[in-house]
Amino acid sequence: MTKKILFIQPPLTLEERYGKLAGGGSSAPPIGLAQVAAAVRNSLSYDVIILDAEALELTISDTIKRIRSENPDYIGITAVTPSIYKASLLAKAIKDDNSEQLIILGGPHVTAIPEYTLKNYPCFDLAVLGEGEDTTVELLQSLKNGKCLTNVAGIAYRDNGNILKTPKRLFITDMDRLPFPAWDLLPNIAEYYRPPIFSVKRLPSTSLVTTRGCPGKCTFCDTSVFGQKVRGFSPEYVLKMINRLMHEYGIKDILFDDDCAPLLKARFERLLDMLIESDLGLSWSCNSRIDIVRPDVLKKMKRAGCWQIAYGIESGSQKILDFYKKGITLKKIEEALAWTRDAGIMTKGFFMVGNPLETSETVEETINFAKRIKLDDFQITSFTPLPGSAVYPVADKYGWFDNDFRRMNMWNIVFVPNGLSKKDILHYSKKAFRSFYFRPSIILSYLKRMRSRKHLIELLRGFNSLVSYLFVKEK
Repeated sequence: MTKKILFIQPPLTLEERYGKLAGGGSSAPPIGLAQVAAAVRNSLSYDVIILDAEALELTISDTIKRIRSENPDYIGITAVTPSIYKASLLAKAIKDDNSEQLIILGGPHVTAIPEYTLKNYPCFDLAVLGEGEDTTVELLQSLKNGKCLTNVAGIAYRDNGNILKTPKRLFITDMDRLPFPAWDLLPNIAEYYRPPIFSVKRLPSTSLVTTRGCPGKCTFCDTSVFGQKVRGFSPEYVLKMINRLMHEYGIKDILFDDDCAPLLKARFERLLDMLIESDLGLSWSCNSRIDIVRPDVLKKMKRAGCWQIAYGIESGSQKILDFYKKGITLKKIEEALAWTRDAGIMTKGFFMVGNPLETSETVEETINFAKRIKLDDFQITSFTPLPGSAVYPVADKYGWFDNDFRRMNMWNIVFVPNGLSKKDILHYSKKAFRSFYFRPSIILSYLKRMRSRKHLIELLRGFNSLVSYLFVKEK
């Protein structure tokens, strides 16, 4: 009889993910889950199903009903830090309903702190750590054949009341041997997901990950899943994925959601050449480090369809940038943004407020810097010490830290540096948003970007959410 595995994105509402800014929140297809599902389907004679409870807006009770109707042999649940609690509630409900089903946990959270996670959430039977494709396939083979789990690299599991962790699995270097993500197992990616409206030029739009790994040493980042060595799909492979998305799902716009898309320079420029030659009519955006871009490559990116680049700027204080080990200067930030504008590409800046070493003066520096550097789009979140980051185990040395995973969504205030209060952080966050967005030039630039009625509706939804956050007093 054919074995069945059900992969689940656990229920999580936009309110739980974005707090008071839920109206402007976004949702993306769980590409990692789809990638693992595709690997299992491609390698084993399994019936493979994905249930994206978040996209389908299911409750835990709804999800249990779906699981009961499928009756899988194995259940794989993915979780990031803000969703680990809901994932654990789902796992407990599954066990209460059918204690025989084996529950496998994967994702960034358990990879960062595996022993702690399995100890504190006993309803998970075992965990896949790091990249999940090869590990999940090998794990399922071992379970089916009754083999010892100690020989499966990259997992953590329970044994006689103990939590054991096998040796780390080597990272996948030949990315092209992986099958395409199982988009067909997800709810329709052009309809059920809400891309960030300020990072979309045309609809329908989706995200795509084409490289793994980041060599940066930023102390606030967790690189435990993909590591620091950068690997990527070949340009030929990426172009095939793009064609699949455009022809089968009608996608017109893509966010390359790599940590830093241009990092593998020769590969990236070859991809740009192929996009120019193919003349697909695709618009796209990407993330990049400040210290990677060059004027000639930026101009080629523009010709290839790039309309926006999002940069992790984080702060307008050099002191804080140095603390984070960003390896960049304020002058370099201004230079890279000027190059980007000169190439005809719009710029977006990611910032954080409430950083370690933050003071009223450094926040004002950040707000003034964000306005001075002529960004087209801006986002500021609350500094959050995530498990797996270098700052996580030492965060309480720099201030008050609420280590409640349910609240660690980057929007709730869970860290307050010494010398400031939670009220201060909220005040400066709102001031930063007001200072950037409530300028005639910014409002006009967003209105000019509207390409459809749906686009306008999404923009107004986001704007209403922002106004509510800024001007409705806290209870």
